Amino acid sequence: MDEELDQLAPDERAVRRHLEGANFLAGVDAARWWLVRIDWPLVIIAISAAPREKSPSEYSLRFDLSGYPVDAPTAAPWDAARDCPLDGARWPKGHRIGKAFNPGWKSNALYIPCDRTAISDHPAWRQQYARYLWDPSKDVTFYLRLVHEMLNDDDYQGI
Repeated sequence: MDEELDQLAPDERAVRRHLEGANFLAGVDAARWWLVRIDWPLVIIAISAAPREKSPSEYSLRFDLSGYPVDAPTAAPWDAARDCPLDGARWPKGHRIGKAFNPGWKSNALYIPCDRTAISDHPAWRQQYARYLWDPSKDVTFYLRLVHEMLNDDDYQGI
């Protein structure tokens, strides 16, 4: 397998190694998240959500991981069954999570400091939310943990 990985571009090789690594697999084993599909540089990962009436038990995010891990991930809610963007009306709701999942801001990214698109639009966040910023020493589970936490918080109201 290492020979196959060595043939890939550095960003794809890094992603695939992280998806096979202990941090990602621990989340899979705990049923927090799982890989749906890789169509490089797009990667779809499902993240479990707390049970809420008439709401899904998981949400899929379609990540653009080009330039990873030097460049931060960017991700948007995705309808994995229909293979298209998730309709804004079906995005998670709640005070905190409603800010992160905000189709009124942009439908192609989450409004969180570790997202490539969001941070590029909000330079003040570099000081304001320093602990949530992406850096190349992190892996995709840094992003997944933040989203999983929001989807399993009392604030999450479902759709």
